[in-house]
Amino acid sequence: MSVAISDMVGGLPLLTVTGTPRAIGESIGQRLKPRLQLLAQYALEQVAAGMLAAGHRALSHDDIRRALQPSVEAVPQLDPALSMELEAIAHATGLPREDLLLIHGWSDFCGYFRLPQCSTLRSSYVALPAAQMDGATPCAALAWHLEAALVPYLTLVRRIPSHGPATVTLTLAGVHPIAGVSEAGHAVALNALRVEDGVPGQLASNLVATALLAPDWEDALHRLRAGPRHGGGCIHILAGTGQRRSLELSGQQSALLPDPWPHAPRVHCNAALTPAIRDVAVADADPGSAARLRRLAALAVRAANCTPALLARWFALDERTASGEAAVPGIDPATTALLIGEPAQRMAYAARGGTGQPLGAIAL
Repeated sequence: MSVAISDMVGGLPLLTVTGTPRAIGESIGQRLKPRLQLLAQYALEQVAAGMLAAGHRALSHDDIRRALQPSVEAVPQLDPALSMELEAIAHATGLPREDLLLIHGWSDFCGYFRLPQCSTLRSSYVALPAAQMDGATPCAALAWHLEAALVPYLTLVRRIPSHGPATVTLTLAGVHPIAGVSEAGHAVALNALRVEDGVPGQLASNLVATALLAPDWEDALHRLRAGPRHGGGCIHILAGTGQRRSLELSGQQSALLPDPWPHAPRVHCNAALTPAIRDVAVADADPGSAARLRRLAALAVRAANCTPALLARWFALDERTASGEAAVPGIDPATTALLIGEPAQRMAYAARGGTGQPLGAIAL
């Protein structure tokens, strides 16, 4: 077992952990214990305040924990290794498992508990085919547009397990992976969606995590369909070969996003595109999603000989534009984090806006 934060990559701390799932969980919990304890308290208070603001009855912390119990039971059914890791993190931090899962599934629970003040759902995804990339390999990027209170908890985690593929993920204090790259040759990313049919069960972050741990493409696709789910999202998976799938999910439904032009760019934000998921989605949960989608699509269609550094400029994250205006509208570069994956190269690139740091590279 080992743990180290030996690098800052693109203005983000990089935590490298190795060993069994339990050893990895213990390492994350020990190294990030103060952050996770503070974040758990913040999340509990946000849920309690949000319920009152929405006109619902007040919930105690114990009420919230009881509501999360089905998710605690669902994790081992999906992926025993992920369950062991989360249990070890909870043990190392002294947090109840329910509190840890509240952080781990924060995007889901913002919608499930109808939190009006939560903007954690906002994100922008773009995938470019090999023909548009300077290195002639496909590339996927996820920009996460956070509320300022959560920015200090942004952490990159590089897992090197005793068995299975190594991964790099963008997380909140070591949990809640929203995007990542796997040594198995695929990249996974999540655009959260607010839906009306959420039920106790799986979390979108669990699906991202377990797909990254999958040994191959087909197994990863199978894992992404697990349900029912507390919340909704569109989960994207891109293989180094150029194969790609985008699966829109609500609490109880799933729909594969049509892909009639597989060699064209793919763009998605936080509004459902398939009719089945649109029917159960919360209207205007992210009013800026459509504008970001249009601008990203225009940039992606024109892109040629693109590089990860050029992609970062769209969000004003590189050192030359960190103090300027992003090409993508309605976002604050200072509260945006970006993870770019080139799965064929087993490479990840990351940056946080507002730091003045250029995009950094992480090899798997």
